[in-house]
Formats: sequence, structure tokens, C-alpha cells
Amino acid sequence: MVRRSAPIWSCDSCFSIFHLPCIRKWVRSPASAADASPAADPASPSWRCPGCQSVYITPARDLAYNCFCGRRRDPPNDHFLTPHSCGELCSKPLERAEPPGAKGEDADATRCPHVCVLQCHPGPCPPCKAFAPDRPCPCGKQIIVRRCADRSTPVTCGRPCERMLPCKRHRCEKVCHTGPCGDCSVVISARCFCGKKNEALLCGDMVVKGKLSEEDGVFSCSKPCGRTLACGNHVCKDLCHPGPCGECELMPGKVTTCHCGKTRLQESRASCLDPIPTCDKICDKKLPCGVHSCKVNCHEGECPPCLVRVEQKCRCGSSGRMVECYQVMKEEFRCNKPCGRKKNCGRHRCSECCCPLSRNFAQLEGGDWDPHLCQISCGKKLRCGQHSCQLLCHSGHCPPCLETIFTDLTCACGRTSIPPPLPCGTPTPSCPHQCSVPQPCGHPASHSCHFGDCPPCVVPVMRECIGGHVMLRNIPCGSKDIRCNQPCGKNRQCGIHACNRTCHPAPCDQPPANGDASSSSGGKASCGQVCGAARRECKHTCTAPCHPSSQCPDLRCEFPVSITCSCGRITATVPCGAGGASSSDNMFEVSIIQKLPMPLQPVESNGRRVPLGQRKLSCDDECAKMEKKRVLAEAFDITPPNLDALHFGENSSATDLVSDLFRRDPKWVVAIEERCKFLVLGKVRGSSSSNLKLHVFCPMLKDKRDAIRLIADRWKLSVHSAGWEPKRFITIHVTPKSKPPARILGSKAGAPVTAAHPYFDPLVDMDPRLVVAMLDLPRDADVNALVLRFGGECELVWLNDKNAIAVFNDPARAATALRRLDYGSAYQGAAMFMPSSAQASSSGNVWVGGQKDGGLAVRSNPWKKAEPDLHSRDWTGVAGHAPASGWRSTNTAAQVMGTQNRWNVLESDAATSSGPVEDQKTAPRKDAGYSAVHNSGNAGPSVSKLQPDIEVDDWEEACE
Repeated sequence: MVRRSAPIWSCDSCFSIFHLPCIRKWVRSPASAADASPAADPASPSWRCPGCQSVYITPARDLAYNCFCGRRRDPPNDHFLTPHSCGELCSKPLERAEPPGAKGEDADATRCPHVCVLQCHPGPCPPCKAFAPDRPCPCGKQIIVRRCADRSTPVTCGRPCERMLPCKRHRCEKVCHTGPCGDCSVVISARCFCGKKNEALLCGDMVVKGKLSEEDGVFSCSKPCGRTLACGNHVCKDLCHPGPCGECELMPGKVTTCHCGKTRLQESRASCLDPIPTCDKICDKKLPCGVHSCKVNCHEGECPPCLVRVEQKCRCGSSGRMVECYQVMKEEFRCNKPCGRKKNCGRHRCSECCCPLSRNFAQLEGGDWDPHLCQISCGKKLRCGQHSCQLLCHSGHCPPCLETIFTDLTCACGRTSIPPPLPCGTPTPSCPHQCSVPQPCGHPASHSCHFGDCPPCVVPVMRECIGGHVMLRNIPCGSKDIRCNQPCGKNRQCGIHACNRTCHPAPCDQPPANGDASSSSGGKASCGQVCGAARRECKHTCTAPCHPSSQCPDLRCEFPVSITCSCGRITATVPCGAGGASSSDNMFEVSIIQKLPMPLQPVESNGRRVPLGQRKLSCDDECAKMEKKRVLAEAFDITPPNLDALHFGENSSATDLVSDLFRRDPKWVVAIEERCKFLVLGKVRGSSSSNLKLHVFCPMLKDKRDAIRLIADRWKLSVHSAGWEPKRFITIHVTPKSKPPARILGSKAGAPVTAAHPYFDPLVDMDPRLVVAMLDLPRDADVNALVLRFGGECELVWLNDKNAIAVFNDPARAATALRRLDYGSAYQGAAMFMPSSAQASSSGNVWVGGQKDGGLAVRSNPWKKAEPDLHSRDWTGVAGHAPASGWRSTNTAAQVMGTQNRWNVLESDAATSSGPVEDQKTAPRKDAGYSAVHNSGNAGPSVSKLQPDIEVDDWEEACE
């Protein structure tokens, strides 16, 4: 918006108004350059108006704030005047350019000499209202008076022109007009110059101007003249021409040599009828071909045709022939080779033989006809889909259909229509009503009216997978091929193996071919899987394809096994070698024995071949030294040092990474190590509903995630990564193979290893409020509620086929999911909260807020029955650390109970510690992720729950 107090700049061409700082910025920008060529002068750059692209050469620093008429700089801001106006007369010339087509005196006569008399104003000046000088009409018969603004407008008197035409014989019959009158269009009957032909011609097309007599010719008939020459003996051979004919070419005064022109005449001739003598020399005149000369002796008349044999090329230039030279001029040679080049349509090829445009750089010789212009009809279907294109074959899209529809266009159900007339190809109207076709499944149609078959029904139903394994919920009713991604498990045609393919439609095996021997004999056919039966010679399995009707083939076992020497120091990997040929000196075993580090020990074969996998290597001198050291150590009761404890792991590169990070940030590495140690070595009391120990780390950078992965590999923990950067996190959990490494970081060598409960660290651990655990899920468990409702708000991480966790971004949504899910439970990681109330209030309790202003307001549930007091319960940790109290007085912030047993629900002895069994009420749900909270004083009775350690009516309101 341009205000009246802002300095402006106005274009002289389009009168657009811009802020002065904005137009200066535009002039300095490269986008405003009018000439971007290298030849442009950088000292005086030109720029374009943003409105009309008019070119200016004024630099940006010279642009100033002037009034509209340009006579006053920085005009005052007067509210009684037009904004940005000086208030004086405009005085701009009303005609700043000459009218088009006006030159010289005519331009001076049509140029307006007046100036604008309005007050300084924006925009163009109005037309001049003064009277212009009197001027005659174009034919000069009348004087016309008009205004100055109409001075360039042609005005006629309306009478006949009657000016003499260029033919000088007739006058112009048009109404008074401007410009030339044009050629004469009167038809005249005229004769040619020789008088042999009469034709009707336009007077303006005749070359002869002025008056004509009846004997004079006015055009040439292009035939020989035929009039008798002055000699009286010969006729004129020139084409019909004006004026008298020339002299006879055979007059004695013009002929002085023989016919070839090489010998002068010795005798004089009396008249043009006397013969011209010939000489004995070669004629040597240029023949009509222009290349060769006449080789006949001097002769009378025209030279004979050129008989020199030359090569004549065809039109396309691909072939040639040898002919006499005169035939090259007489007839055109064409070959039989088809052109084959594409026509202008780009689809068809030219089939003309000896096409002149088939050669490269060919050009048309006269005329505008292109031999490669495709003459085939296009015939493509137009966009309407009903009519075809009637044009010649062309490139690009066909034009739209020009037909018109004079019938109503209706939808499939007929309730929506468009009245005619309509262009051909108009789509059918979109109907807002639902489809009226009954569905085969019986559900109401959920799609709108349409033509053709109905789409599959999308009503969610429960369907069995195509393999018959599980019942899946929320499956669209119209789905046909429903698969559960579980192994098929059905018996194959061999009767031995189960199908190992994922859920698929029947059958598991292809039907046997007609020529199959097993099908014709009635035996079982092979399923194609690996046999897998135990071998008799060794503990390995048969690797041959399934063979139900025959025994396993007696082939050599190729499973790699490790053999050692007697002391176990030297090892080597060899094929098992059991079974197969009975000869022991075959080339295969010999080649393997040659590659062993030590020779094999001799065995007593008793005529039987001992496989390579059951033999031992021979010990060397180093083995003897090691055995001697072992005997001496046992004799003197010496414990050898644990050399494995000097390294963090077997991988040297991983050892270097962990050791480097341990030197830079030992506190963080020890924190990760403590959590891994508690997961593997932490002992639980009582029974637990879930035996899976897991921990979720907070989002970290990639280098720290890699370090966690290396540390977890040392403890043989399972690692899972989830999420997207920058919120990617890592989850670890215990597996049956988990065990302590040779060296534990942060512990002294030789000291007993204790698994103390680590404390919660927001830089290491994930906030428990954001995690919902789903542990020990039954086979028929359905997590569709989580996926459908919270799919875009959480990361679902499957730890194995029975356990999963969901990590949310919002604690309120996590609490809602925890309340809504059937198999959800509160997450309990390897970290507990600090026992100090000050530390808890400063770090922020994850489940319990302060009173009123400390976070979540704890409200007692009036519908819960009172539970016994749990103050007498023993919460002693594994390592002797005092756990955090689960109860607070009314004047302190509520704290999450941190127990040393993170993997167990409330112990069975918790109830017996404070009252009789019959007075206690068992909680409705128990899970590994839930803890007990006791509300003392006026906070309400103690409640044992499977949800976080506070009781609120609405988690979504409490967490906002």
C-alpha cells in the first residue's frame, strides 16, 4: 500500500507507482537488467520497469521523489491536493510522439501543439479538446473541421474519388479514401504484338500506359512472330515482340565466315538467298549439353546430338547408368530403390521409388510440394472416445472433437443429469448419492454412484487368513488374499516335511505331471525341501532333496567341523567326511590333509575309514611347553593371570572405540555399563509375570548409539534401534545367551561383582511416562487398537514374537494408550529414581506430580477399596542400597516407588505383612510393569494398581 506521505516513483510509460526505496532496490538487483549480453556497457547499465518493461538508463542513486509533472522535487504533503502532486498546471505536451505513418509536412500538420491544462495529476493526460486547423478531405473536394485529438483519424467526404488511375486511361470510382487508389480493374479486349491472338486483360496489368489504338498490341503471346523481314525472303523467328522486326541474319553484310566461323569467305554473296560455303575444319561449337563440342566437319544448320557416353545419376543419387550425353537432357533416370525415410508425421515412411529427398541435404527444386508430406488419414480416436480424427496424419495431439451431443447425460442411477447441448466427450456428471447396487456381502454400499463393477467392500470385519492360521481383525470385507505372514506348517506331499513358506493359498505343492514316475506308481512324491534326517555316521543331517520313497544317499558329509590337537591349542576346520566312499586315499582327503597346520594323529582303523572330523591333530613343541608350564603351576599352586581381562572384547576395533570413549567420557560409559550389568546380573525376588528384562535409552547421537551397541554386544544383549533422526533411540533386553564379559568397566580387578540399581538419568534413560510395555502377549493378542489410533504418534518396537513396546512423544497420549490397551502395562527399565525428595523434585518424577503446583495433582479414587498398609514391607535392594520410599507425607511431593525388584509385581508377602489375608482385596490386574503406591494421611487409601503410581480420573487432562 502506497501512502500519501511515502516517497514514490512513477513510470513515464505505464504510469505505475512504486515506493522509491523499492524501485531503487529493484534497479540494483540483477533481475532488472535490460541487456544481459556481454557487450552491454557495465558503466551505464539499463534497467526495466517492473510494470511495463520499459527500459531506463537512470542510475539508482539519481532516482528522486518528484511530483507527477516532474517540475517539483519532494512535493509537500497537502491534504487539499492530490497525493504526491505539486498543485500547479501539468503543462505536459499532449502529443509527445509523431503519429504512425506521418512524415515531413504531414507530420507537422497532424502533431498536436497544445499542453495539458489540468492540475498536476497521476496517469496519462486526457485527449486534447481544442480544434485543429482546417484540412481538405483526401480527394480535395471538401474542407473538414475536427478536434485536435482526432487530427490523425482519417475523415472522408463520402463522395466519389475520381482521381486518375496509374493506367492514365480511367479514374477511381471508389468513395473518397486515404492512400493510393490502386491498379485499374477495368477489363479491356486487347491483341498481342504480332496480331495473332486477342484476350481480355485488366487495364492495370498492361505495360503500355496512356491511350491505345486498335492496331497496337499490348501483350506478348510467347509465339514466333512470323512477320516477313525487310529482305522479303525470310520471316522473323523471334517471339512475339513490340515494335518492328530486326534485319535478316543472312544478309551478305552480316555473314563473312563459313558456318563454323573459322574460315573467312573468299567470294562475296549477292543476296540473303545465296548459299554459305563450308570449310573442311571441325565445327567445334558447344553442344546443348554445355560440356562437349561438335566433332563434325563444318556444316550447315544445327549440330547433331552429343553422342559422348556419360554416367547419368538417378534422382536419389543411389545408382547410375551409362548413356549418351544428349539423353541426360532428354529424359530423367529413376531407380527402383524405395526411399524409406520418415514423413513429416513421424509415423509413416516414404515408399516412393527414387525419392529426390532421400539423400542428405536434399532440397526441393521448385514448388512448395513436399514429397514427404504424409497423405494418410490420421484415424486416431479423439478425446471423446467416439469419433476419429479426419485430418491428415500429423504429429502431436489431435484437435478436440467438434461434434455436439443433444441428449441428456445422466449418472448410473439416473438421479443426476446434465441437459443438452453438450460438447462431445463431456464426462458423465458426478453423482453425490450412494451406489444403489446391492452388495453381495450384504453390507451397505459406502461408495458413491458409478458405472461398471462396484469396488470391493471396505467394511472392517474379522476374517481368517488364507492359510487358516489366525483370525485377523479390521480386515476389509472385500479382501480376497489375506495372509498373516506366519509359516504355513501344513504337511507336504512327501508326508514328512511341513511347508516352510509363509501363509499362502492351497495347495502347497504343484499337482504331479502326467509323466511323473512317483504319481504313476502310487508312491509319495518329493516336496523339494532339504531332507534334514539325521545321518547314521555322524550327528549332522542329510542335505539331499526330499526323497520319501528311498533311503538317504550315502554321500560324504560336507558340514565343517573343528578338530584340535590333544591339548586343544591347535585347531583347524575340515569337512566332517563321514559316509560316502570307503577308500581313505582319495584325492579330496589328501588335498585337505595337505592344508592342515599339523599332520593328523595315527589311528587304529581296523579296516574301517575314520572320517576327518573325528580325527585329531598332532601336538608340536609349543604344546609340550604349555603342558609343562601347566604341570608346574599345579605343583606350585600358581594361578595364571586372566589375559582376556586385559581387553574389552574379542574385536580389536570395537575395543579401541569403547576405550577411547571411556577415556573421554567415563561417567557416561560407566552409566551404560551399570544398566547392562543390572539387566544381566540383577536378581529379582518372588515370581514375575514376565521374565523379560529390558531398558530403553533416550534419543542420542549416532556415535553414542554405536557405543551402546558395542557395550551391549559385550554383555551379549539384544539391541534394537527405532525412530527417525534426531529422535532415534536404542532398546536392549536380556536373551538366554546374555552373560558378563571378561572385564566389567568401572569395577576393580578381583573385586566381587554386584548389580546395584542405577538411578534415572535423563541424558541416558528414556522417560518412563513415554513408554508403554506389551509383554508376554498371547497368540491371539490384537494390537490393532494401538496401530490404528496411535500409529502416527508412537514407535512400535517388537523385541520378539511375544514382547513389544510403544514409545510416545507425549506423556498424555502414552497414559491414554496405557488405559485403553488390553495388554498394556507400565514400563519398568533398569533405572530407578533417586531416594531424596529434593533430588526427585528437582529432576522431575515421571509418574507423580506435586500438590497443585508440582505437576500432576494426585486425586484419590473414591471407588477403590482400601488396601492394607505396606509400610512393613522389606524393600532392601540386591546390592544393599536403600531404595526410594514409595510413600510421601501430605506436605511433600509424591514420588514413584523405586524398588530393587524392577521385574516383579507386588510380592505375595506384601499383604501378609500388615493384616489378615481375608481383609485384603486383590488388584484387578497384575503385570510386571506396575507398582504399588500408598497414600497416607488425607490423600486417600493405598491402592495397588497396574498403572502408574498415582490415581487420577482423567490422564489426558492431568498430563496437559
